[in-house]
Amino acid sequence: MFKQSRFFTHERYQRILLSAVCIALASQVNFQTYAPGFIVTLSVFILPVILYFNRDFNPISLTVAVAIASPVFRGLLLFISHDVNSHDNVIYILADMAFYLCYGLLYYLLYWRRGQRSNTTFFLTIVLCDYVANLLEVSLLTGFAHYTYQLFQILFVTALIRSTVSCLLAFLYHYFQLMLRQENHEQRYYHFIWVASAVNSEVYFMRKNISEIENVMKNAYTLNQDLQQANVSEAERDKALQIARDVHEIKKDYQNVIRGLGDYFNDDHDTAMQLADILKVTTDYIRESIKPKFPNVTIEVHNHVDLMVPNHYYLVSILSNLIFNSVDAMADQPSGTVVVSVVDRGNDILLNVSDNASGMDPDTLAMIFQPGFTTKFNENGDVYRGIGLSHVKIIAQEQFDGDIHVDSELGKGTNFAVKLSKKRLEQEADA
Repeated sequence: MFKQSRFFTHERYQRILLSAVCIALASQVNFQTYAPGFIVTLSVFILPVILYFNRDFNPISLTVAVAIASPVFRGLLLFISHDVNSHDNVIYILADMAFYLCYGLLYYLLYWRRGQRSNTTFFLTIVLCDYVANLLEVSLLTGFAHYTYQLFQILFVTALIRSTVSCLLAFLYHYFQLMLRQENHEQRYYHFIWVASAVNSEVYFMRKNISEIENVMKNAYTLNQDLQQANVSEAERDKALQIARDVHEIKKDYQNVIRGLGDYFNDDHDTAMQLADILKVTTDYIRESIKPKFPNVTIEVHNHVDLMVPNHYYLVSILSNLIFNSVDAMADQPSGTVVVSVVDRGNDILLNVSDNASGMDPDTLAMIFQPGFTTKFNENGDVYRGIGLSHVKIIAQEQFDGDIHVDSELGKGTNFAVKLSKKRLEQEADA
């Protein structure tokens, strides 16, 4: 803990030193104004920006560092160039140091140590710090004499302009950062919905498979009982019993996985999503996913239905599988278009996913909804794993009281038409 604290302290000192050097260099961009030695520099535009984005800095520490770096650097250059005599050079350095020290002290008292801070308070504080610090610097250079109304006007207008420009730069950059952060959070949210949809679909079918596992276990026990009545060796009977025991262990592991994934991705407390947002999440994510391999495939969306969908994970699964199927069908084409349309059909909505790919022959068309059927293999001959069209059909039927139909013609393309009940879309389906 001590070493970590020392690290942060060292890192903060480095940032203060770097900021002081940057401000010192910026102070060399200047022009002479009201009194000899009184200059308007670029550094005073940068100082508020640094203070705004480094609120962990103690402003007194920062301005002390600047009060040493900037005036000394300026005085050294004036000494080398012989532009002023040594006495005036010392006066200029002291006046410059007084400016930064006064600026930092006022900022500390008026803003930094306050519990509640706002952009408005920051702007007003910067204007006041700039104005008072400038007034002190001019007073030192003129021997606290020769005050005129015009002087106060010049100093206030200078402070107002510099503070406005500085605060605009700081606020706009901060707003830009917030926009990027919001976009990043939105992308993460899209990704979570995508992952959660895939997991929920898998868990849904894992639950359905539990009954099949129980049937295997039951049949193994029954086989053991039948073998006991037949003249079969004990070793053969034990094999059937061992199968039942192994399947029982598999069932327990299966249930543990289902329980873990189901609890983590439980959507019981999730808020409903607009159908338009579901379409946006799905199509935006697919566009990014296919861009490296299918850069010339476009996805169009035409939605004419406005409703809220609480059980949105399953709808995302249906959409994503159908769109990916259409995209994969364009593997041998230089370009293509997938059109997703949603239209109102009274008590139902009709979701169409169509493409202008190569289409399917009658034999493939007759098999696509059969469990386990696939035409997707990678370069090693392995089957691409997904929930598949048979599962898409089951989700449409069981979760949304709907159905799915397909029309396809070789050389022209394919259209999947999914009918979904509005009533089931607008309320959580029973588990």
